[in-house]
Amino acid sequence: MNDVKDWLWLVKTNKGDFCITVLGKWTQEEAASKIRLVFKGIKLDITAMIPRNRATGPGDAMGTIYEQEAPKDKLGFNFLAGKKLWELYGRGAEYEAELIRWGKEREEAQKEDRNED
Repeated sequence: MNDVKDWLWLVKTNKGDFCITVLGKWTQEEAASKIRLVFKGIKLDITAMIPRNRATGPGDAMGTIYEQEAPKDKLGFNFLAGKKLWELYGRGAEYEAELIRWGKEREEAQKEDRNED
C-alpha cells in the first residue's frame, strides 16, 4: 500500500473550473484534503469537487499537488499551479517567465550531463 497514487479532480470555484492532479501515497480522502488546503491558501472558494477518471489525460491538469520525498515543512507536499491559476491573479507574464527560466535550467543541466559523459 506504499504505491504512489494519481488522483484527478475537477475543482469548481466562483472564478472558474480547474483540473487538479494529486500525486502521493494518500487515500482519496487525504488527497482531497490537500486540495482544500491549497485552495484555502490561495483564497479561492471551492463550490464543488468532482473526482475524475485519469482518462481525461494529464494535459488537462491545471495544477499538481505532489508529496515531498523528505518533508520540508509541516504540509509535506508541494503545489505547482498551471497557467490558468497564475492568470487568474494577473500573473500570466510571471508564469511565462518561469517557464522560460525552467527551460533554460533544464537545457543547462542536459549540457552538464553530456559534458560528464
